[in-house]
Amino acid sequence: MGARVTKRRLALAAILLVGASYATIIQSFSWNQTSHYDLIRALNQNRTTIDQYQVNTGDKAYYRGHWYSARAPGLALFALPFYDTLNLLNADALARWSQAQRGDDEMIYLIGLWGNVLPGLLLLLLVWRVADRFEPGYGAAAAVTLGLGTLILPLSTLLFSHVFAAFLGFLAFTLMLRERDGPPNPWLLAGAGLAIGYAVASEYPLFFVGVVLGLYLLSRRDALTPLGVTKRAGAYIAGGLVGVIPLLLYNHYAFHSWTHLAYSNIPRQQQGFFGISAPSLKVLATLLFDSRGLLTISPVLALGALGTIVLYNRGKRAEALTIAGICLCYVGYNSGYYLPFGGGFMGPRFLTTMLPFLAVPLGIAYKRWPAPTIALAAVSITTTVVATTTHPLVGYETETVVWARYLREGFFQPTIATAVGLGRGWGGIWPFFLAAGGAIVLAALATPRLRLTRASLLVAIALLAGWALFAALAPTVLGIDHRGLLSIVGAGDHTALHKGFGDYPLKTLAPLAFVVGLVASGACSMFKSRSALRLRA
Repeated sequence: MGARVTKRRLALAAILLVGASYATIIQSFSWNQTSHYDLIRALNQNRTTIDQYQVNTGDKAYYRGHWYSARAPGLALFALPFYDTLNLLNADALARWSQAQRGDDEMIYLIGLWGNVLPGLLLLLLVWRVADRFEPGYGAAAAVTLGLGTLILPLSTLLFSHVFAAFLGFLAFTLMLRERDGPPNPWLLAGAGLAIGYAVASEYPLFFVGVVLGLYLLSRRDALTPLGVTKRAGAYIAGGLVGVIPLLLYNHYAFHSWTHLAYSNIPRQQQGFFGISAPSLKVLATLLFDSRGLLTISPVLALGALGTIVLYNRGKRAEALTIAGICLCYVGYNSGYYLPFGGGFMGPRFLTTMLPFLAVPLGIAYKRWPAPTIALAAVSITTTVVATTTHPLVGYETETVVWARYLREGFFQPTIATAVGLGRGWGGIWPFFLAAGGAIVLAALATPRLRLTRASLLVAIALLAGWALFAALAPTVLGIDHRGLLSIVGAGDHTALHKGFGDYPLKTLAPLAFVVGLVASGACSMFKSRSALRLRA
């Protein structure tokens, strides 16, 4: 019992350290962040227009003589009380004093402690508990891998709404899982609906998650009676309607319409369904395998997909199909969107919502295929950490080359150490690496001893080599990066080709991640060997 409590405390400490690592980075200015910030400031003045701030963002919509934020209002409404608190504490003066960036950047960072760091931390805590439910003892490893080895990391350091919405969507799933543990409970389902409703008010595509979770709700066999379905589905729908009320009120006060969205006034959003047309296999390949594609940057997620299959075979079919359904919805709609990567960012940010669902089966992968999972997790953490700490807001595939160059030059994003004058080199980035490194160590200590075999280590090495060759060469050789750049041009940004198509942008970072993967696999193998010797002694 004592050992179990110790493991749980180590797991909790590991996840808290991941959250602390998020809080150390003061990221650069970007349109998406300032669009949220402008809306927060407007709401603080009892306005919905951003006319007086609109010059600092391109993520805006013009409607009947006024400028509006193009962002959904959920995150801004959530952050508004915290912004008021910052004003009471004279945070503007602290932002002006800081030596990290400039006043607006620091204010966005301070708001982000509430708007993206806290939701990111809460999301990891939920993933830990849910992953432990399906593979006891391995939830911390899954959560830390999600937190440091996927797009959750950069988006938890930026005032985007993706992590906040993903947290709400996964919270709804967690509440539904808990409802399944006991007798039918409409109150838990109403809470799930409330979370989904407000998630939609923060990121409109969370509607897809709401639909899939609705089907999951109906899959409970012991409640498939007319009365049971009416009570449970009614509670879920009622909660969802309450959750979406803030969006409806915002639309009414801003546009004098309950249903009008700012997105509908952006020209490219008027094509298809808010910019979404039929899914494209070519765009799907770009989203997954481009130089900043999801599986290029975070290959460990492929094992999350395999873990989902194992979950299905274990009899958790409804849960596995829910995970698969959410993933299919997101890759489907995103592959039909006119701007797949959503502008300047290090990966396909619109896929963020599906990441916690795909991370849950990583606990299964760590136990069943420990060596390959460790190797690909090490690769994913390396690529994601390097990109996040150097330049996560890259605009095009060819710009990913700067990640390795900035790392080699020791040039990083500002941190809390930078704010007090320690610069943007190794002297400034150490708080992040200290917290992130501590999280990895504690997660490893919280995880049961893994069964590593020589065959599994050879498979891990083969996967590492295959990934490194693919990441370094294939996006260019197969023309995947070219397709990504042409998609950006098609979205209206003709400057995407001002540097040409480029050659092998990850040719330096991929070998580095390969070496880190080898070191991680070797370290685990040595630890296993020493443990075996101690047992024999």
